[in-house]
Amino acid sequence: MTAPRASLLVALALLVIVSMARADPRIGAFDLPTLFYIAKSDDRNRVDYGVRLDEQCSPASRAPIYAYWRRFEPGQEPLADLSMLDHRGYGIAHQSVRVSEPNGSWIELRLQAFPQRRLLALVQLAGDRCVGAVHADIDGREAVLDHVFVHLDGPMQVREIELRGEERATGRPLVERLRP
Repeated sequence: MTAPRASLLVALALLVIVSMARADPRIGAFDLPTLFYIAKSDDRNRVDYGVRLDEQCSPASRAPIYAYWRRFEPGQEPLADLSMLDHRGYGIAHQSVRVSEPNGSWIELRLQAFPQRRLLALVQLAGDRCVGAVHADIDGREAVLDHVFVHLDGPMQVREIELRGEERATGRPLVERLRP
């Protein structure tokens, strides 16, 4: 085997290993793997948003929220990183830990798809485990966001976006529909 060909094989092997390593977002022992998610009408796969936490249930970094694919379609790996293209639609535009105290941490978050809409994640210790919720305005009311559903008319053609959650004051289900 020639040296250039051996180098090419080594490079390809490294590329495969790196891409395999990236396909597992490495959910940590203390992480909350799903604060909320975005589902879409073209298949059952969704993008989940989790938060990296330490053993005291505090954010593990200054940018602890991460997005990853949770796949439910047959023949796919169950977890995968977002691609560069995916980041444009599902990525995180901005996040910052606003308050981190023993009784809980607030993390402000804005998504690439709706940078004008502020989301606030609260993570805290409840008994012996960490819990989290994302607070958002849904249809003009203070709510806890459960998920976002994107109705597609074709590849990269969004017809409608639904924000779904519960009103904080009453626990009543809320839905807000947005048109792009």
